[in-house]
Parts: sequence; structure tokens; C-alpha cells
Amino acid sequence: MPVNDAVVITDHENQAREFLGKARDYLNGGDLHQASEKGWGAAAHMAKAVAVAQGWEYETHADFSVVLNQAWQATGNDRLRALRGIANDLHGNYYRRKRHLNAEVIGRDIESVAELVEALAALTSPSP
Repeated sequence: MPVNDAVVITDHENQAREFLGKARDYLNGGDLHQASEKGWGAAAHMAKAVAVAQGWEYETHADFSVVLNQAWQATGNDRLRALRGIANDLHGNYYRRKRHLNAEVIGRDIESVAELVEALAALTSPSP
């Protein structure tokens, strides 16, 4: 693997974990929009790390689902399909009015993204 790819993968993994921490902080502070977006960002950056490691395309927002589907096919982990939808739901919260956001649901969704980040970590080593 080229050194630059290793750096990019590490950068995306670190960003994913940083955003996950910020999502929890925003949730605890009651900022549900930012908590949701940081949760989404954690999922997106981890998917980007996987895409670089595996040589998969990730250029647009739509590629998130493509990468998660490829990860599901590569691992056989059916849970990835559900976690993909949860991450997308967090992103969708950006467009919702505050009164329609539920802190308990968002908190659980953030923890699901934490599960997603850990599940994807196994795929951040380059494929042979």
C-alpha cells in the first residue's frame, strides 16, 4: 500500500472517532442537530477509510451506501445493512425541525454508529 494511502486511511479513522466523541458531547449538551451530524460524519469518514483501503470508489454522498453494501458483501455481516440505514437517518435529522428530534433515539443511533465504526475497522487494512 502506498504510504499516502496509509495516511489517508488513518486520517479518516481518526476523524471518525473524533466525530463520534463530538456526537456524544453534543448529545449531552442537548444540540441534537449537531449530535446527529457528527454521528453521520463518523460513519462517513469510516466508510471513506474502508473505501481507500479496499480500493473502492467514494466520491459522492451516494457512495456511502455503495461502500456499506460492498462491506456487507465482503464480510457477510448482515448488521452492516441496518447500521447503514441508521447512519443515514442521523444525516436526515439535519433537515428536521428541532421539535421533531428525539434525544433518546439519537443517542441510540450514535451508539449504533459506534458499532458501525468498530465493524468497519476490520476492513481498513488493504485488501490483498
